[in-house]
Amino acid sequence: MVWNEKEHPRDDDGKFTFKNGGATSTSHMSREEMANILFSNTRKQKEENEQIQRRKKELLNILGKKATSADILYGTPKDLEKKIEEEGLGKIKGVLTGGASGVDNKHEDYGLIDKTKQGIFEAGLGPVYNPFGYNKAKKDFGPDTVGMVDMAHKEMKNPDYIKDAIELKNFDDPRVASDKNYLAKKLFGQFNNEYTQVTNIEDIKGYFFKNNSEPSMRISQDPDFLKTIKENKENILNGKDISMHFPRYEDNKKSNLHFALGHVDIRNGYLDKEGNLRIKVYDTYEFNKENKTLLNQAGRNQMLKGNLIPYFTIHDIIIPKDKVNELWK
Repeated sequence: MVWNEKEHPRDDDGKFTFKNGGATSTSHMSREEMANILFSNTRKQKEENEQIQRRKKELLNILGKKATSADILYGTPKDLEKKIEEEGLGKIKGVLTGGASGVDNKHEDYGLIDKTKQGIFEAGLGPVYNPFGYNKAKKDFGPDTVGMVDMAHKEMKNPDYIKDAIELKNFDDPRVASDKNYLAKKLFGQFNNEYTQVTNIEDIKGYFFKNNSEPSMRISQDPDFLKTIKENKENILNGKDISMHFPRYEDNKKSNLHFALGHVDIRNGYLDKEGNLRIKVYDTYEFNKENKTLLNQAGRNQMLKGNLIPYFTIHDIIIPKDKVNELWK
């Protein structure tokens, strides 16, 4: 190579330099300087490779069974994005952001069209359901949202969630005999169509959460639940059933009971001899066909595929006398 002295003026020792003053040789660098450069380059390359592999995993999850061995072994993210579009699974609009799942739950625009986003949600709920996803979702959405999704899997990631719950065989369990007719009507009404292809209604289990369980305690202290109790004094004291919908908020974690329970029935309320209100909250864990949100449709599809198992819950609730007096003063 011929060096142009105008571009590479010599230094005081007569050695050529780069235009920015750097030496053409690394001989004047200390071992520490060279090590730092090599380490920095290696770390950067490692991070880039890890990002590529995460991206590939996300795209392969969207492809599902349409992914070939060649896609898995040799496909680049660009190749996989193209195949996703060709297979009609969605059109990639940009780079995925967020954690390992590729979804940033703080933003509505994830850089994917709806069908592709739903594919990611389905993968997280079903085929790639894992402890990392469980812990991240718990942090983002709250303990009951994640705990109740966990219950719908054959193998729970955190069985401690139901440590204070009694497992019921089905709606005909003698421990809830007084609720048998109500539960039978509710379950047959909810599951008597498409879900019967994946489960028999007589096999749908239930979970009775004791009043001292953490899930029941969270319901008993929830402002929206207490507001419903406050507004329905006469109905409750006259033995009437009421229902409520836990609202959704901008803050996903504040919407914990919205995602966990949604619509619930509130029944069997009475004041005990000490003046405490005792009442029960009933819900079936399923995904309503009419609810067109992406997360709901993803859960519904996974339940129809048998990756999520339906069940019902009963939360036993106690509202202390002082709180009852405050609500019904």
